[in-house]
Amino acid sequence: MTNLKIIAVGEYLWDYLPNGKKIGGAAANFCYHAKSAGAQAILVSAVGNDDNGRELLNQLNILGIPHDVQTSTHYETGKVMVELDAAGKPTYNIINPVAWDDVQLTESLQKLLKDDIVAIYFGSLIQRNKNNHQLLKTIVTSLPSNIKIIVDINLRQNHYTYEILRFSLEHTHILKLNDEELPVIADLLNIKADPNVLYDYLHKNYQLELLIYTCGSEGSYLISENEQDYCPAEKITPIDTVGAGDSFMATASILYLKGRKLKEINAKANHIAAYVCTQSGPMPLMPEEMVKDL
Repeated sequence: MTNLKIIAVGEYLWDYLPNGKKIGGAAANFCYHAKSAGAQAILVSAVGNDDNGRELLNQLNILGIPHDVQTSTHYETGKVMVELDAAGKPTYNIINPVAWDDVQLTESLQKLLKDDIVAIYFGSLIQRNKNNHQLLKTIVTSLPSNIKIIVDINLRQNHYTYEILRFSLEHTHILKLNDEELPVIADLLNIKADPNVLYDYLHKNYQLELLIYTCGSEGSYLISENEQDYCPAEKITPIDTVGAGDSFMATASILYLKGRKLKEINAKANHIAAYVCTQSGPMPLMPEEMVKDL
């Protein structure tokens, strides 16, 4: 499958890292790395009517990321204060509410949804406030059945509810979560905290096709109906791990939609995520030799 066009609804913001601010947000990170993997991911988000917002819009144009980013008249541009531990693992203070909490079902967004798209991406975080949660329910329930839904479980602070998680799990075809998030999801579903058990439950009861389960330095698992693969993490010295999960998810999702085998997908996604960990910020310049065969 070529010319993959995906709509990514989610956060676009400034990550304030110890060494300065970097553009970020899960949906924007997804779009950036999906582009490296050969897809066209269109960012749908919102920024404030402020200098930070205008700078973010300019960055999208520089990076060549197609977008339908609205300007909120109610909130300022999103920002996240990031602290890093000695291993580069981040702790986030996510300001709430901000512009990306205020995405509207505009005419241009409705037009995008009627375009020739193959998938829509969103996460749990973008739904933290009622407006966006309702927006995504409206979008998802009106999509044609052939459109794949890609969901990132992203349990930040207290920015989620069981209602948000259940909605996301019931509608996803491609799901990503990590080893810290699995116990929360397992508790919600009243199942064992095991990725195979989770896959079987969501595949049997809903429409899950692919589970992307990441375990940081312990590697990653991909599970589908007919294949499974485990890939150990590459040995690296990280600078920060911000955006590594997003780069993994984008790469894995796009390669899956292209019809690649899970073993190849897992190895390539691991390689991309490991490189992101050795760079500062979630959208580093990707070496051409690293992405040319994606």
